[in-house]
Amino acid sequence: MIQIKNIHKYFKTKEKVLHALQGIDLNIEAGKVFGIIGRSGAGKSTLIRMINLLERPDQGEVIVDGTDITKLSVDELRKLRHQIGMVFQHFNLLNSRTVLDNVIYPLRIAGVDKESRKARALELLKLVGLEDHVHKYPRQLSGGQKQRVGIARALATEPKILLCDEATSALDPETTQSVLALLNEINQKLGITIVLITHSMDVIRNVCDEVAVIDGGKIVELGEVVNVFLHPQHSTTKALLSESGVDADAWKLFSDNVHGDVIRLTYHGVAAAEPLLSHISRELELNLSILQGSVGKIKDTPFGQLVIVVNYPEHTPAEQAKAKMKAFFEEKNVDFEVLQA
Repeated sequence: MIQIKNIHKYFKTKEKVLHALQGIDLNIEAGKVFGIIGRSGAGKSTLIRMINLLERPDQGEVIVDGTDITKLSVDELRKLRHQIGMVFQHFNLLNSRTVLDNVIYPLRIAGVDKESRKARALELLKLVGLEDHVHKYPRQLSGGQKQRVGIARALATEPKILLCDEATSALDPETTQSVLALLNEINQKLGITIVLITHSMDVIRNVCDEVAVIDGGKIVELGEVVNVFLHPQHSTTKALLSESGVDADAWKLFSDNVHGDVIRLTYHGVAAAEPLLSHISRELELNLSILQGSVGKIKDTPFGQLVIVVNYPEHTPAEQAKAKMKAFFEEKNVDFEVLQA
């Protein structure tokens, strides 16, 4: 659906030339919710604005449905943008127009007849839960309600792609959750591809299927959210997770006082509910203690992660017991990683 190939972007100032995007490559499948996360200045806003060419690359290709959109004419690009909706951080509503008129506005520009555009706008306001607010003005709405209007407006022209530029960063935590739930509902009901940028791993965890971590204009980690969240590789990813309360290396605080093998177990889906530790400890007569643990949900997938210390019985060779334990967990689709031996 969306391919970004070797994208480079430069911004010139009086003092220097900033290389904002440095050889970005991404493939975003149709129907997925794809997250781009990074700190301020990492390049994520510039990157998402490449998808509808609000920012043009200095080098590289942006391919949507097989077409390199950097080569389109002005008229062709205008038509393409009807297929790409955008939701903004600060809503960007027309304060002098009602909620209904804000949603109607892009349909009027697109040349949709009066009766059809009103019907479409009312349908969308019902979808986002604002059917009772159609005649209000933006100043009469809460932040969450304003963003729902922004989402309805972005969907007006029936786009295939929805871009969300920090769509929840101006909202309180409870409202953020409701807006993320709405985006998830829209993705499931309409099959629309959603690309969002954020600085929060909690947003990624709640709504995204795949994620790209960007730092210094480069993609430093990329993959399914479950894998990136539970097995972070890059220091930037680990730092972002730690800031959201998930520190995969917290067990190291106790490492000097540990006697035995330190093992990380990661499981998701059905395995998250099974009493695996009690089973293996009885079967192999292991002494187990938990150094660190967490449970939760990544989008719709329950997960758990434990860091345990294992001491083996004296009558069984340690390597033999470890091999049996590893085989047991792998059979149960639990990732088994020796952190310290």
